[in-house]
Amino acid sequence: MSRSMNDFKLRQAAKARGTSWHDTWKDTQGGFNPDVFKDLDDDTRQKLADYQIGPPVLRGDKMNIGKLFSIGHWSEGGDYGAPLPYGMNALVNASTEGQHGTNRGSVQNAVWEMGLANIGNKEQLKQFLDRTDALTAKHGNFLNDGWDPEDIMLYREKFEEPVPAAEPDVTTPVEPAVEVPEVVEQAPAPREPIEGVDYMTEEMQNIYDDMQNYNTGFKSEDWIAETSKPDYDSSEMAQALADRYKFEIRKDLQPSPQSAVNALTTAIPDKLGIYS
Repeated sequence: MSRSMNDFKLRQAAKARGTSWHDTWKDTQGGFNPDVFKDLDDDTRQKLADYQIGPPVLRGDKMNIGKLFSIGHWSEGGDYGAPLPYGMNALVNASTEGQHGTNRGSVQNAVWEMGLANIGNKEQLKQFLDRTDALTAKHGNFLNDGWDPEDIMLYREKFEEPVPAAEPDVTTPVEPAVEVPEVVEQAPAPREPIEGVDYMTEEMQNIYDDMQNYNTGFKSEDWIAETSKPDYDSSEMAQALADRYKFEIRKDLQPSPQSAVNALTTAIPDKLGIYS
C-alpha cells in the first residue's frame, strides 16, 4: 500500500473518531446532544472554551481556513480535527486546542458522575457548567492541566444551593393573624343548696320549733287538719234551716184569745148585734 493511501485511511479514521459522537450520544453515558452547541451566547461559548468542554471549534466561532474543516470534531483521544497531511495533525494535537478536542471521554465521565444520564438540552448543559463554576470557586482552576480522574471525581460533590430570601411586598400591608379561641360548650355545674335559702339554718329551725310548742296551744298541724275538713252537705244545711224557720213561723202565727173574739164578731154581723 502506498504511503499516500495509508495516510488517507488514517485521516478517514481520525475524522470518524472526531465526528462519531454526533450519532451515538443517546447511547453513551454522559453523551452530548450536538444541538446544545448551536446558537450559544458569547458567555457560554467562553466557558466551554475555558473548561475544555465540547468540540473546540463550533459553528459561529471566528475561524480561519484551517478550522473550517474541524467544526464539530471532538474525539476521545488520538487525532483531533480534520485530517491533515504530512504529520500536521500531530502538531495540532500537541496544542491546547488539540487537547481540548481529545477529552470527550473524560468530560462524558464527569457528566455521569454528576448524576446526569447525558446532556440532552441546554438546561442540562447549563447545570453542568454551573457545577464546573462551583468546583472552580472551591478548588481553583482544577482543569488547568486537563481532565484527569481526580478532577472527574470532584463532580460527585453535593453543593448546598443557596435559597434566595423572599423580598417583602411593601405595597400590600400584612395584617397580623388573629387567633380566635375555640368556644367549647360546657355543661352547667350542678348548683349546691344554699343554707338559709334552700333549707333552714340551725337557728331558724330552733325558732320554728319554739313557735310550734308555744303555750297558746296553737299547732300548725291541727290548724291544717281543721281547715282541710270537707264542707257540710249543702242540702242537709238547707233542710235544717227550713225546719227551724217553719217551726218558729208556725209558732208566731198561733191566734191570741182576743184576736179570736174579734174575728168571730166581725165575721157574723147583725146576729148578736155586737160590732167591733
